[in-house]
Amino acid sequence: MTAAKARKYGAILGVSLRSGLMYRGNVLGGLLFYALFIFVFFSLWGTIYRAGGVPGYSLPQMIWYVCVTELIVFGCRSGVFGQISESIKSGAVAYELNRPYHYVFYRFFSALGGIVFSFLFYAASALALGHLFVGPLPNFRLWMLPFVLVSIGLGAVIQFFSYLCLGLSAFFIEENRAFMFIYSKLVLMLGTFIPVEFFPGWLQTVVRYLPFSYITWAPARMAVDFSWGHVASALPLQLAWAAVMIALSLLLYRKGVRRVNVQGG
Repeated sequence: MTAAKARKYGAILGVSLRSGLMYRGNVLGGLLFYALFIFVFFSLWGTIYRAGGVPGYSLPQMIWYVCVTELIVFGCRSGVFGQISESIKSGAVAYELNRPYHYVFYRFFSALGGIVFSFLFYAASALALGHLFVGPLPNFRLWMLPFVLVSIGLGAVIQFFSYLCLGLSAFFIEENRAFMFIYSKLVLMLGTFIPVEFFPGWLQTVVRYLPFSYITWAPARMAVDFSWGHVASALPLQLAWAAVMIALSLLLYRKGVRRVNVQGG
């Protein structure tokens, strides 16, 4: 990326950060739902552990696991799927194609400021709620934090470009909301609500090679049960899936634009 392009996307990021500050009320409202989610899962897992516990995770680890996974779901979400889908269906995308930036990276940097702003608020809430319900995270050390943050960042990139790909599918399939529904449920079930370790062995093997668990499970597991083995296995796969989703979004965009040009849209 040239210096001129870097300044251009930096300016877009700056506008996005200012927009996040202007609409901070939306984030504050979402914090109430986040706190409610954590309370519900604290009550649910508390009941399960009183009945006998779950191998591999203590109750404090399980509550902190939920705090981290929901932090990613709430704090790193964006409206890119709906924005792109509506833009394509309405034809407004044709006016955006001639602007002096790449459409895919414009979408990323215009959403990044809001994601960073939201993440900071939800991270503070996660820390407060985790300490309130179960106290400090056992065995966690400050030097582990950079690895966890990198993993969270990669999970957020996978999530964003997955949503972007689903939005770009509107170039080819007008009614694409079903794809978004299925995708979001897979993310929730394969690592957000339930750690991968709780699945049968054969399913664990499959899930560990799919992108869904690397959005929430990989960083949450790194936070609550840090090990160098997990770092060495999770981060490369997160990098690989992030690269795959970025490449796929660029490919879908290129093919979609070609269809618009051919049809004269």
